[in-house]
Amino acid sequence: MRKLADWAALDWAKPNAALAAEVGASVHTVAKRRTQHGVPMASPTWTRPDVAAINRRPERRAQSARTQPAATAAAKQSPAAGRGPDNVHALDWVLVSPSGERHQVRNLYDFVRSHSALFAEADVVWKRTGGKRGTGGEWCNATAGILNIKGGRAKSWKGWTLAQ
Repeated sequence: MRKLADWAALDWAKPNAALAAEVGASVHTVAKRRTQHGVPMASPTWTRPDVAAINRRPERRAQSARTQPAATAAAKQSPAAGRGPDNVHALDWVLVSPSGERHQVRNLYDFVRSHSALFAEADVVWKRTGGKRGTGGEWCNATAGILNIKGGRAKSWKGWTLAQ
């Protein structure tokens, strides 16, 4: 059983870990008692760096300008970043078509691209969102409608549902 500590009689100049071992309490308890007794640590052990200021430095910006093309080329080569079932955001789905046919799907966007005949022509017109660099995502009415089912905002979309 842990002994009761006389918190007022402790040597608060010691670090929390040493006091915790001496008293038989956790480090978090010692830190809490330290603030309750009005004896904060002399200096914080860690301060958050100003990352934004570091990134604005000229040498950091030059480094980013040198490495960014290599990072972009690597991302374009990576299957985890490309279209298809290996995409990092791919999820497993079981879709039921309006005719009752079940489809095991690994990536919804890849499924809609490769099975566009299952959807109306107007529903598979791909659009982009994003800024001037083309960032953002592609979407079409079919993917947006089926994603509404997955998100719980709709029970079905033009007869398409999720299998239970």
